[in-house]
Amino acid sequence: MTATYACPPGFKARFEAFSEIGSTGDGGVHRMEATAANGKAREQLVAWLKEEGFEVRIDEVGNIFGLLELAGPDAPWILSGSHIDSQPQGGRFDGAYGVIAALDAAIAVRDKLASEGSAKANLAVVAFSGEEGARFNTFMGSKVYMGGATAEETLNQKDAEGIVARDALEQIGFLGTDTPPPYPNAFVELHVECGSSLEEINARLGIFERWWGAHKLDIRFIGETSHTGPTPMAKRKDALYAAAMMITGVRGLADAAQVGSLHTSVAKLLVSPNSRNVVPDSATGFVEIRSPDPDVMADNIARVTPIVENAAKTAGVGYEIVRDDLRRPGVFDVELGDLARSIARDLGEEPAGVTTLPGHDAIMMSEVSRCLMLTVPSRAGLCHHPDEFTDMEDLELGVAWLATILDRLVTAPPAAKG
Repeated sequence: MTATYACPPGFKARFEAFSEIGSTGDGGVHRMEATAANGKAREQLVAWLKEEGFEVRIDEVGNIFGLLELAGPDAPWILSGSHIDSQPQGGRFDGAYGVIAALDAAIAVRDKLASEGSAKANLAVVAFSGEEGARFNTFMGSKVYMGGATAEETLNQKDAEGIVARDALEQIGFLGTDTPPPYPNAFVELHVECGSSLEEINARLGIFERWWGAHKLDIRFIGETSHTGPTPMAKRKDALYAAAMMITGVRGLADAAQVGSLHTSVAKLLVSPNSRNVVPDSATGFVEIRSPDPDVMADNIARVTPIVENAAKTAGVGYEIVRDDLRRPGVFDVELGDLARSIARDLGEEPAGVTTLPGHDAIMMSEVSRCLMLTVPSRAGLCHHPDEFTDMEDLELGVAWLATILDRLVTAPPAAKG
């Protein structure tokens, strides 16, 4: 039986203090990537890292790393963390919990192992930039770190207001120049579930065993502006009309499937000139097709094309695919999952094996590292909402679980991903 950790006594106060940054007053937070509130959250995290003796590194896309060299410069690394950006009017648990938990767990492991001298790996905490995709592209920081995108293309992205990511990060003081640590032998992310599986079976701890895939298309319809009063209906080239038909068509794919293994959405629109008296000449819809089955995903992405073509033809407009991004379904590291399961039992809990439907930084990291993703219950499955909530007792249990796992990984590091 593994000697287990308790949750560090300061975790609750630290998490609650962090939740006040960008607070919306109704339990939620508004900390979209590289905004002023996001900058304040970053500053607070860096201050805590420095107070606790971590070496802080900020790379070229704003990823924040806190390093503890426990076993020497040539030893492998173990990495834990998540993200601190939020959706607009989002929840305070999503992402931030995993970063604060990793910080307190790493401190506890460092303090324990300092007296034992048993560390065989170094330990680092990370807050990845822009995981949410609410302002810039999803997985902004982790995708660059693992080599899936270049810093140049990432920093040149523009938000809906035309602000460039590079300028936004520079304005809040987090356009870094530091070299990030090497790829870790293991990456561990602790996250609230953002689903109801654990709550439905009354489980307090969960291990994400696999993830759903997602195919994302940004489709822009191109019309022509004109006055909404005098322009005859038959002569309008209304880009928003085409987008509306696409939205209902994409929703219809999931409705027709009548299975739980296909989720579709068009959850964001960019409309120009966005005036009540002007026929829109541009409307970009952000299409998502999600499934655990790559064949289901591919089949339904193929069905999007005729939907878009028909919408464009009916509205008398053109269209272009601005962005096409595929994330295939996959599985997390089985051996690390077995380790987490054993340690959960040592803590007196039977963890549930669950599937994550949303994307997480750990999915990006799985390309270059062995990855373990841990989870605790979300009340009513709510996420990306001010009312998202997890009991403090479950949050603290998750931190104890994470700390015990990190201890095992630092004292007996797994081989690097082959």
